[in-house]
Amino acid sequence: KTYNDDFFEALDGVTNALDNVDARMYMDRRCVYYHKPLLESGTLGTKGNVQVVLPRLTESYSSSQDPPEKSIPICTLKNFPNAIEHTLQWARDAFEGEFTIP
Repeated sequence: KTYNDDFFEALDGVTNALDNVDARMYMDRRCVYYHKPLLESGTLGTKGNVQVVLPRLTESYSSSQDPPEKSIPICTLKNFPNAIEHTLQWARDAFEGEFTIP
C-alpha cells in the first residue's frame, strides 16, 4: 500500500484540503494514531473553517461536530452535489423554475 506505516511515520505534519467529511475523519484518525499535527481546512458555501490539531495538546477534528446546515449551499447544488438530498433539492429548484408563474 502507498499510505502505509512508513508513509505516515515519515511525515512532519498533514495539511488537509479535502472535499468530504469521511475523508477528513479518515485523515484525522491517521494523524491521531501516528501523533502528527494536522491543519484542517474547508469551505461550505461562503463560509471557511480552519482547525489546528496538535497531538496531546488540542482536540482532534473528529472530537467535535458542526451543527447541521439549515439549507444546502448553492455552490454545492450547482457544482458539487454529493448526497441524495442535493439531487432532490436541485430537482425541486428546477421544477419551481419551470412552473412558477411570474
